[in-house]
Amino acid sequence: MDNQSFKNYMEDVVIEVYNDFKKSYPEYCSCPRCSADTLVLALSKLKGRYAVSPEGEIFAKLSREDRQVRADALVMIIEAAQLVAKQPNHER
Repeated sequence: MDNQSFKNYMEDVVIEVYNDFKKSYPEYCSCPRCSADTLVLALSKLKGRYAVSPEGEIFAKLSREDRQVRADALVMIIEAAQLVAKQPNHER
């Protein structure tokens, strides 16, 4: 593989939506470990959106603002937060 870089822009969407989620749902633990567990679970259930070219990067950045993409991310974050809350692994 060459040095061409690629990025999953869905990570940015999930992190942005998760930060809003934490403010609206303070009953869910947001310690670093629970946050990471929630993010990883949510991302694993969402289709990645990768870009390797400048054009793809522009498309990916535009899709970050898509309401449906953000709504799908929120649904997966809620489901993930509920799972993590059932078996938290808090950072000590």
